[in-house]
Amino acid sequence: MRIFCFLGLIVLLTGCDGISRPEAQFDPVAVRRPLNLAKKLGPNLTLAGPDDTLRLHLAFDVAMGSNIFTTPADDTVLVARVFRFRGLYYFVQTTHEGAHWVHAMRISRGQVQGFGTGYEQVLALSRRVKVGDFPELVRFRNAANDSLRLRFDKRQLRPFYVAQLDSIPAYKLLTTEPLPGPAKASVPPVAAIIGPYPNPAREQTTLSFATAANRLVTLYDNQGRRLRTLPTTGSRLTFSVADLPAGNYVVRISWPDSAAAPLTRRLLVQR
Repeated sequence: MRIFCFLGLIVLLTGCDGISRPEAQFDPVAVRRPLNLAKKLGPNLTLAGPDDTLRLHLAFDVAMGSNIFTTPADDTVLVARVFRFRGLYYFVQTTHEGAHWVHAMRISRGQVQGFGTGYEQVLALSRRVKVGDFPELVRFRNAANDSLRLRFDKRQLRPFYVAQLDSIPAYKLLTTEPLPGPAKASVPPVAAIIGPYPNPAREQTTLSFATAANRLVTLYDNQGRRLRTLPTTGSRLTFSVADLPAGNYVVRISWPDSAAAPLTRRLLVQR
């Protein structure tokens, strides 16, 4: 299987060498009823495309309303809230500036179209706006840093997203077995984990567990970038957040000795 830097997933948020950031961003987009795509795609999916095959795990974080796509190596490639409108699925991601980027996918008849193309979609929209299209959606523009802030209108932008998807090859959605991993003890119930606390946090925060066990606690920013991984075998873990900027973060708790799904918690850092 080929694992690569997903344009529009990792690149959309973290960047790859030599790839510039699209100028367009949306004002915050409200997703009132986020969809759980794991119910439609399953928790483990294989996408077979013309040039590559992608194997992914998909989990839904109820507290955040986010779909989290990870690789078999446990690398997060996409964290997004999703809604559906007139046959298209829209993926909403938060940028460092607190604005949103939106790209579309088409999911139907055992096929997925648009996966991994968020960067291209946002870049194409930026170019359209810069030549004068969608003027009524432009909230402001800053020529000094080539930034555009737009208002998201799902009805007006739908033809743009349809045209983008029509030019993108489809991936075939294959039935797959659960990702490999040792199957041992099951994960303790959610209630057995307390924290993180304090939350909001300024200097440090703590997780408490009902029992000692081999765990990995991974911290992600709101764009799905892995910041640090903390192994622990005790019943309590305290870690510093003093070096982090203010914002929302995701704490992911997994059990290397178990095949059970990881648990996630939200963490707010204030300054």
